[in-house]
Amino acid sequence: MPEADQNAPEDLPAPDAVPEAAPESHESTDSATPLTEPASTAPFSNPPLPPASGERGHPLILLLLAVAGTLVVIVVACNIFDKELPYFLVNLDPLLDQTVRYRPANAPLSKDWRNELLVEQNIWVNEVNKIKLGQATAKPDMFKRDFLFYLADSYYRDEPHFMEAKAAYMAGSNELRVPHTPGYDISDIDLAKKIGYCCLRLGQYSEAEQYLRKAVKLADENKNPASKAVCAGVANYCLDLLTECAIRQNHLAEADVLFKERLKRISLTDLNNSVERYMLFNNALLLEKKGDMVNAEIFYKKAMEQEALDDKNRGVIVNAPNDNNRMLAYILREYSRFLRSQKRPAEAYTMMDRACSISNNAP
Repeated sequence: MPEADQNAPEDLPAPDAVPEAAPESHESTDSATPLTEPASTAPFSNPPLPPASGERGHPLILLLLAVAGTLVVIVVACNIFDKELPYFLVNLDPLLDQTVRYRPANAPLSKDWRNELLVEQNIWVNEVNKIKLGQATAKPDMFKRDFLFYLADSYYRDEPHFMEAKAAYMAGSNELRVPHTPGYDISDIDLAKKIGYCCLRLGQYSEAEQYLRKAVKLADENKNPASKAVCAGVANYCLDLLTECAIRQNHLAEADVLFKERLKRISLTDLNNSVERYMLFNNALLLEKKGDMVNAEIFYKKAMEQEALDDKNRGVIVNAPNDNNRMLAYILREYSRFLRSQKRPAEAYTMMDRACSISNNAP
């Protein structure tokens, strides 16, 4: 057996020797040679790194570099997008209005008309309160009547605020009429007509009759040739309102008398060839009250056809913003009620839906 290498440590086992479990020992020998050499003496170890100096770039310079880089990226990107997309960063509304978007001819723009009326009403209420409180910014007292009538007209258009409209009209009528320029006033005939209409819609039939008869009387007493035709129209309209008022109270005999008076004023003997839509509507109500449902439905349809014809003549487009005939909506609602009483719910729904569509448009 060859001699063992003199340089080999004596405590290493022979190559062919089977290792045995070393006895447990809590003591360590200083003479034991490590199995590997330290990293500093390894033949292929990396050279040691130089110590860090601890110095960094100035924060302001780093910030400027970051800003400059961002600007370069933005300029390059905008240049690319501007070449590839010709409408980049350009308002497209004018172009879309001219090309893609379509609006019917002469159709008004859709607005939040309920909010506009509310703002208008708040303005006039504020002006009236300034006068009442004697504030320094208030208008003179002679404008109080004007402001109350402006407020009343706003409520009058804003159905169903007939209670507020009636109160404002009556408050304005109690104010002293003082001529001034510029000013706004309502004639006694129109004032009585509007208060009577509000009372009718509120179900205050006795009070409605009082004001409407006053309006008819004032219109008939007018002797001014320039306003004679206008006053005649107001009287006829008030007679229509009085007829409906009588029908609502089941005063059918009184309604017949008013009908005859109304026909006499326009030189007619019956309604077969009449184009008076309010009279057609009143006749439908009257026939329904009398139990003649077949002819009542005929006159409901005639009234609606006449209203639709008048709308067509003034350029109304169905379901457009100018489709706002409140009288047509009123007739449609009554016809819908009639259809429900006849056990025809599907047709009644269609009529009510059309009435709601009209009422959703600005008056």
